[in-house]
Amino acid sequence: MKHFLLTCFIPMTLAAQNMQQLTGQLGKTVLYGDMALSPDGTHVAWVQSTAATTSKQTYIRETSGNAPAKLGNIPITGERTDFDPEWSPDSKTLAFFSSAGEREQRQLWTVKSDASDAKKITKLNGYAARPRWSHDGKQIAFLYIEGAGGGGPLMAAPTTTGVIDTAIHNQRIAVLDIASGELRQVSPPDLHIYDFDWSPDDKTFVGTAAPGPGDNNW
Repeated sequence: MKHFLLTCFIPMTLAAQNMQQLTGQLGKTVLYGDMALSPDGTHVAWVQSTAATTSKQTYIRETSGNAPAKLGNIPITGERTDFDPEWSPDSKTLAFFSSAGEREQRQLWTVKSDASDAKKITKLNGYAARPRWSHDGKQIAFLYIEGAGGGGPLMAAPTTTGVIDTAIHNQRIAVLDIASGELRQVSPPDLHIYDFDWSPDDKTFVGTAAPGPGDNNW
């Protein structure tokens, strides 16, 4: 009986060790997303993470040569989650959203093409996504839901508990003036914007939208 138990125990131990090794290897798997090529084609940016971590960080690399990828050097320690890198028209600056230092709140950051000189250029309170530079490089527009979470009806969301907020928080187009830091919301407050882009003269937006609330009227 003792020999039988030992014979059964050894395969189970080996299976557990193999599973731990497999899990460890999978945890080292590098995941890539949100890739953005600079307009002049000299640099590429992306958001990188591993299967074992929740942190997602922005990297930049030259498209020619063997120079290593550089991490967007935000001067804040701890985990962060980056989103939506977007190059300026002159390919000298990268804008992206990051939760660095603010848990789940995204702010808009910029870095130079060599991943240096990181600057936080917004003080947002709410959901924000999809930055778009104006063609003259003086403004950045993005989707914004002030004072609320968001992402649209196709995004996962936690179950509502407790007192339910009955206010309608529509996703609007917000425009940031880079020089002054002024932020203004330009789309109608009763319209939920799903996607958008600048016109060539930077005076008009084209978008897909529906009367709010966006989740009900998709």
